[in-house]
Amino acid sequence: MLSPVEEIKNKLDIVEVIGQYLKLEKTGANYRALCPFHKEKTPSFFVSPSRQIWHCFGCNAGGDIFTFVMRIENIEFKEALGMLAKKAGVRLKHESPQARSQKQRLIDINKQAVIFFENNLWQNKEVMDYLYQRGLKDETIKEFHLGWALDDWRGLSSFLIKKGFKPEEIVASGLAISKKDPTNININQNTRYKMQSTDIYDRFRSRIMFPIDDSVQQIVGFTGRIFQGKNPLKTIKDIEATGKYVNSPQTLIFDKSMILYGLSKSKPHLYSQEETLLVEGQMDFLAVWQSGIKNVVAGSGTALTPNQLKILKRYNNTLILGFDMDEAGELAAERTIELALDKEFNIKILRLIEGKDLADFIDMKEKDKTEKGITIQELIKKAKPIMDFYFERAQKLGDKDNIQGKKAIASYFLPKIQKLNNVIEKSFWLNKLSRFLNIPEQALREELEKLSKNKATMVRSITDENESLYEFPIVESLLRIEIIAERIIAFLIKSPQLKKNALDYEEYFPHRFKEIFKIIKNISSAKEIDRNNLVKLNLDEEISEKINQLGLRADYETELLEKFNVSLKDELDKELKELKKESIKQQMSEIESKIRNAEKDNDKKSLEELMKKFNQLSKQLLN
Repeated sequence: MLSPVEEIKNKLDIVEVIGQYLKLEKTGANYRALCPFHKEKTPSFFVSPSRQIWHCFGCNAGGDIFTFVMRIENIEFKEALGMLAKKAGVRLKHESPQARSQKQRLIDINKQAVIFFENNLWQNKEVMDYLYQRGLKDETIKEFHLGWALDDWRGLSSFLIKKGFKPEEIVASGLAISKKDPTNININQNTRYKMQSTDIYDRFRSRIMFPIDDSVQQIVGFTGRIFQGKNPLKTIKDIEATGKYVNSPQTLIFDKSMILYGLSKSKPHLYSQEETLLVEGQMDFLAVWQSGIKNVVAGSGTALTPNQLKILKRYNNTLILGFDMDEAGELAAERTIELALDKEFNIKILRLIEGKDLADFIDMKEKDKTEKGITIQELIKKAKPIMDFYFERAQKLGDKDNIQGKKAIASYFLPKIQKLNNVIEKSFWLNKLSRFLNIPEQALREELEKLSKNKATMVRSITDENESLYEFPIVESLLRIEIIAERIIAFLIKSPQLKKNALDYEEYFPHRFKEIFKIIKNISSAKEIDRNNLVKLNLDEEISEKINQLGLRADYETELLEKFNVSLKDELDKELKELKKESIKQQMSEIESKIRNAEKDNDKKSLEELMKKFNQLSKQLLN
């Protein structure tokens, strides 16, 4: 019996699936496109319908239908499995029908809630005027399905109950709160009591609603921003008690630590732009998006979680932080920076010249058409590198003219310098700090050495205990000899009749390629090792996958040779000679190491034998 993975692979065509994301061009038996995972001008991303695999010969990423969907959709294997199972009509047994039904009910509830909130918004002139005042346009409001939660304790709940949803389901969605003991609430039939409509009340009231979707654009939660209009809350304490922003709680379908607002729409731009503008909230995101900048996402609050950073790292490794830079904003930015540096991101900081946040800044520029000041696009280009941000912040932490102030500044900034890997950068910032504090650079270096000895580790990422075993395609780092061996075998797969040319070079293949070469020696036609026939050979799964990948490489290499009018036989002969040279160089390197050890141990007999072997190899290398 086939596993769900194999059943899905058999039912779905990889070309059709990838073709929904990329513009594929037919080339011989395969298809090609510009790789979505790195910048390139000439297509090196190939898809093989016969082998049901993809591979980019530019960045060396590759895999099957699952690895592609995981990477392009920025999702884990379980999510990709569910998505592709739905496309293929395959029922997954690991999730009970009851659990699937519960999740679908919550998604259906959220869909109806969006309709309810949107209808309310377009009927409320006061709220619409506020959104216009903040610079939002109708098309943006519609595109992101903004809405309005009535100032009513049961407005949404009553609407959803009329649509056929149970009170306990509405509570489970996070859209309502139970007046009874929440530990008794369950959306299945085993509740300890039958909940009535009067037992619940709406979580979101008198709020502008921002629907939050997941990577496949299903609404999984909401953020509500307080708006009192002509009946404002009386005091700041009232606002704090109510919460300026309220998010959906954790549910079966909503995990705040895994969601980034706007990512489902911006992810193609994160690939192409190779940097991510991270803003503080929904209003900033919408203003930036509307201004034409699409490589943007927003968190719910300023500090990101390790999981969110892990997700963003799949698209690019540069973060531009566009937070409100008041004291609270700077502290939150620093928390995000620590986590992001631990994930090896490049960090830049965007500083606003005017306006309290990005939405205000963009709105000011939009309304004052005559202003010749800097635009948001120019501002982003001038985002400051992280060390400049740290140094500016350090200067505010104390008076540089007294000893306590100097200590406060140095205590903050030296650990930042200590984290730098580049010696020149370290020296530059030590010198700058020395001049600013009027302290000898040597004294600061001594303090830095103390830090190195008692190195305080940065904020550690939280490891996901449920890490998928089905990872993203890993870009394999190959030695030169392995690259040559791959190319040779690819040529032989394409033209098995040339295998006699390679027989004398078998000993020079790297160990992990020797078994593949033995298989290739025994074939007379490329068709013998297509995807279907590989199964019949009962090969080790890893070997089978490698041959499958090399078959696609064979097509790619042949196309290149034809393009430049180069003979495959001549290229094969050239690569075989290179294989021999690289193998001999490796052997000589190993012998050199043994010679050093023999000299160290004064082992004259071994030294003599090793020198003899070394000289023999040297002669072979010259031939």
